Amino acid sequence: MGDAPAKKKSTTKLNGLNPLGLLDGVLGGQATDWEPPMAEELEPLFPGYHDFQFIDRGGMGAVYAATQKSLERRVAIKILPPEMGQDVAFVDRFHQEARLLARLQHPHIVAIYDFGRNASGHLFIVMEYVEGTSLLDLMKKQPLSLSKTLEVITQVCEALQFAHDHGVIHRDIKPTNILLDVRGRVRVADFGLAKLSATSQQATTQSRTGMVMGTPGYAAPEQRRAEANLDHRADIFSTGVTLYELLTGHLPVGVFEPPSKKSDAPALLDKVVTRALRERPADRYQRASDMQAAIRTVVQRLEQPLMQRAIAKRPIVSMMTSVIVGAGFIYLLDALNTELFEKPKPVNTAYVDSEHGPTVVKLNDRFSLVRLKLNWDEARRRIQVTPGVEMASFHSQQELQDVAKKLHDMGVNAPLWTGGWMNAESGQFAWTDRSAFDFEAWMPKASEPPLLITEIQAKNRTTLRDKAGNTPDWIEVHNPGTLPVDVTGWHLRHLTGRYAFEGRLGGLRSQHSSEQLLIQPGEYKVIYCIESEPQESGSLAFGFQLEAQGGRLRWSDPQGHIVQAMEGDWPVFPADASLVYDMSGQKWGWASQPTPGKANAVSDEQQAIKDGAMTPKNNQAILMLPDFEGRWSLDTQRRTAWSLVRHSSR
Repeated sequence: MGDAPAKKKSTTKLNGLNPLGLLDGVLGGQATDWEPPMAEELEPLFPGYHDFQFIDRGGMGAVYAATQKSLERRVAIKILPPEMGQDVAFVDRFHQEARLLARLQHPHIVAIYDFGRNASGHLFIVMEYVEGTSLLDLMKKQPLSLSKTLEVITQVCEALQFAHDHGVIHRDIKPTNILLDVRGRVRVADFGLAKLSATSQQATTQSRTGMVMGTPGYAAPEQRRAEANLDHRADIFSTGVTLYELLTGHLPVGVFEPPSKKSDAPALLDKVVTRALRERPADRYQRASDMQAAIRTVVQRLEQPLMQRAIAKRPIVSMMTSVIVGAGFIYLLDALNTELFEKPKPVNTAYVDSEHGPTVVKLNDRFSLVRLKLNWDEARRRIQVTPGVEMASFHSQQELQDVAKKLHDMGVNAPLWTGGWMNAESGQFAWTDRSAFDFEAWMPKASEPPLLITEIQAKNRTTLRDKAGNTPDWIEVHNPGTLPVDVTGWHLRHLTGRYAFEGRLGGLRSQHSSEQLLIQPGEYKVIYCIESEPQESGSLAFGFQLEAQGGRLRWSDPQGHIVQAMEGDWPVFPADASLVYDMSGQKWGWASQPTPGKANAVSDEQQAIKDGAMTPKNNQAILMLPDFEGRWSLDTQRRTAWSLVRHSSR
């Protein structure tokens, strides 16, 4: 038997766990003077249970451990103050939420067994009793290993995806609500803030006025603003907070530094965390399973080098490639046949940015988008054998404007493949549908001499801080000419292993002024490489971080001509060192004392990596850039998710 709640200090600590606070969100989670009954008083009120033991109390309820007589199993029972049972509206809502939660039968979710009202008027809910410990308790003892951290978060994502598929939003993901049983398996508890996604507005109006759902520090921005249209993406944000805390020991407050800057976490995880923690829900992972897949990709890359993966998979590459390509092609044909010539449907940014495909989106009577992540040659071959469409060609400014406007309205800003290409040997342009190349809309080409990258710091710890105190990675660009240069559209591509990150400066959605985008003659301009927008005026930034462990850069003018390209990866960066470029010798060397925004001394240290202009291989494909009024650039290397197709009569 347990002690009375009033003597909680002397209560014997149980080995098991309970989902404390279950339904606290529905109850308001506010303090109360109600004193829970003593454990020994409960047995007459719950005929089917015995051996009650007090565990703890939440905002407006108390939890006890008990044994269910019929099955001789240990359970956790939460009881609510009797006065709550006198509110008819609340009782109805309690029953609705309890029935909803009872449907969540999943290996990583604490199960609900029963609910109702006992003879003394207490509403109660009977839950699974989990033997183990909470994630918070584990974190207090010692930091979790990286592998255990990622294992925990992937299981949390799996639980959340199951709940979301059943219309349930948790809305209070945090370490105290993540339990690990005696086998180390994750069990997510406290779905007490859950609601039906389809009836979120109704649930919100029933909630207490001014109440903020969730726990400060873990709650998504829209939760803190108490927005009415809260959805499952709030759980993804809270999961990102928990992952950040596991990796760094800190909460991501304000404009936060990525995990690799705060700890020894691999930089590969920075992108996963920062995407989960985006301010706007539309910019986060759209499904918990998407975040889970991203983490598994990181795990695969960390556990096995690329060459080993290739060797291991070699025996079945041909078979798997045939299956995957064939299945994708059949899906593409079906999507084109059923959707291409139907009336255009409204498409929002979240749909367009979805990571699932292929997808077909009709733009107007002449053009459609096809989502299937391919390089240009693969996309061209795939579209070539699809009846009724060709890779897109443009023959007037009006055609381009119509497509660009539609893409802008839809929120599409990723580059798109067209049916245009340049023969690398002859320099001649053509459309793949053999129509005349009678219209051009190029981005500007670099003037001579071009802008050059002169310094790179991929592991900035103390060299350069912004006004918010963060230490972003950065590159330095130099204008060696005698006239100002507009960097609008200049393109940086960062390659590391089989991954590539890239960005362009000054698109339509850019917050940079025209003055910020000008680099004056002789100027050395620092450009941040950071996931979020720079916090100080006059700063330029690419929307990704540099991979400190190794990588290489390609620097191209707006029209896609490569100005600088490293021939190989740089070695591992020492913290606060940088690579500087010797313009006369066209080579890179280490600098132990970086000089951001200033001329660099030629390094006498060991040459780090060679630099040389890359000659394009094979055909140069034409990319349409929606973020630059639909104008065009050249590319051969990338894999782009969207291809632009033109309806044809064949």
